[in-house]
Parts: sequence; C-alpha cells; structure tokens
Amino acid sequence: MTRSFSSNISSAATITTSTGGSLIEVNKALNGWEKKLKDAGVQDIDFNLKCIVSHVLKQKFNTVPDDFAQLKFDSAQLADFERFCEARCARMPLQHIIGEWDFMDITLKTAPTVFIPRPETEEFVRLVIENYKDAKHVDMLEVGCGSGAMSLSMLHQLSQVDATAIERSKAATALAWENAKLLGLQERFKVYNHTMEVDNYMPKELQDKQYDLIISNPPYVKTDEFQFLHPEVVVYENLNALDGGSDGLRVARLVFDLACLHLRPGGKLWLELGNEHPPLVKTMMNLKYQGRLQFVDSYFDQYKRERFVQLQKV
Repeated sequence: MTRSFSSNISSAATITTSTGGSLIEVNKALNGWEKKLKDAGVQDIDFNLKCIVSHVLKQKFNTVPDDFAQLKFDSAQLADFERFCEARCARMPLQHIIGEWDFMDITLKTAPTVFIPRPETEEFVRLVIENYKDAKHVDMLEVGCGSGAMSLSMLHQLSQVDATAIERSKAATALAWENAKLLGLQERFKVYNHTMEVDNYMPKELQDKQYDLIISNPPYVKTDEFQFLHPEVVVYENLNALDGGSDGLRVARLVFDLACLHLRPGGKLWLELGNEHPPLVKTMMNLKYQGRLQFVDSYFDQYKRERFVQLQKV
C-alpha cells in the first residue's frame, strides 16, 4: 500500500511517557523514507519498511499491522529505525540489516559475506523434503552450505536425516555451525571448511564416505553476467558464492564428479541451477557421465523457470 507522509518529523505528534521520554507514532517516523528508498532504487518498499519496523519493535512480521496503526517508537527505536533505513538506501541487503532471516520454518542468523538464500531455494528444499519424507533413514551431504539454510531445514523437517556439509568460506562454516546450535540440531549436523577441487573433492575425514543424498545450490551465475547484478549483491555479498564461470556450470561439474565418488548406488543428487542449465546437464549426463550418473528429472520454480534437477548414481 502507498502511504502519504507529513512534511517533516518535527511535525510528528509525540506522546510523553511517565519517565519523561517521548513516543513518536511509527507512521510519522516513516516521513520521507518511502521517497528516499525509491530514489535509491530499492524495490518492494512497503515490505522493506515493515521488516525494519518489525525488527526495531522486536515484533514478528505477521503481527505488525500493514498500516502501523497505534504503533510508536521511543527515541532509541527511532534512531535505530533511521539508521537501518539509511543502510537500506545504501543498498545493504535487508537480511544483513536485520541480522537474521526466516527460511521455511526456521530462523537463521545472517552475516555479511555469507550468501543469502533466495525464496526459490525454499521451493527447492520443499521438493527434496517431499521426495524423502517417507524414507527410513537418509545420510545426506550438502556441498556449499553457506549459512546452513538447506541442511538445517531438512533436519528440522525430517528426523530421519543426518547431514554433513562442506563449505569453502570459513565465515560461512562458522555461521552454519552457530545456526545449528541455535536451532538445537548440532547432534545431527557436521560441517567442514573445505575447498572442493579436482582430485580433492572432500576433506580427508570424509574421503571414504558415501551418502544416500547429495544436495547443492552451487554458484551458477555466468561471469560475464555480473555486470547485471543488483547493488545489494555486488557490494555486499560474497561473489565467490555466485560465480559459476563462463557457462555457469564450473562448480556444478565438480559436484558431478564428487557425486560419482561419494553417492551410494541408487543415491540421488539434487541441484538448484540457472534456468538454462537443466537441458545442458541432461546432455552432459548422456555424453560424459554415462554409466556413472543419469538424469532423472527437472523441475520448475514459482516463476515457471526450469531450475531444479535430480540425478541418480548408476
């Protein structure tokens, strides 16, 4: 919804508390920020403002009325609100401003330099969960876990899953482990700081290990497409988590090779990729991985883009 704001904050009606401090109506505090955010190129401004207001007031997003009726800031909250809005105008991702983010049914701590999972990734995880909800036990590996969103969501939903993850970033590795502990899932989750390379796919502790399921959302943005990324991504996110090389499949190829070695026969590899990649992956399986991996199916996201693929170890 579009809001009309008064000309300046000094005109805002204030209420004096019993301790002498003043309370300012949230709608008055919003004065001018919609225009500033729009001028900065921020999209979905109402959603952004509601997220910031909810965070400042320490209220759940869904409990805050869209019109902010009856809501008020004290002076400290007003200062926080303005600071967070300034950061958003500088195109800092909302998730980094707030410091946490809901992913499916869990809340994750976030951190600058650690990739923020997108809404489509929730679709991907739900698809995998649906395929494994009746399994007796699943020994799962995630390649490139970031904050732990995918593995920890799987563990939260499916008690029969045990998860191991590898992650190249030390900061992300530490954050994933912290999130596991905050969610009480550390008994079923292990994470290793390891950079996957040809002939060094896994840390030495896992080199003889095989899994029922491998999941991955590897970098899939083509290097020459970086110029088209939003400022939130270019300035604030770890571009190594996005760079898929010249065709967007550089890291995915390493995951394919890892899966040949570390999937049990009949085990599945699920990946979230770019929308042009599933047909290429199908061709690659037929030409290069025949007798080792086979293409099972591809799936579309909510925007009707072919994004997710399922492969199987022969």
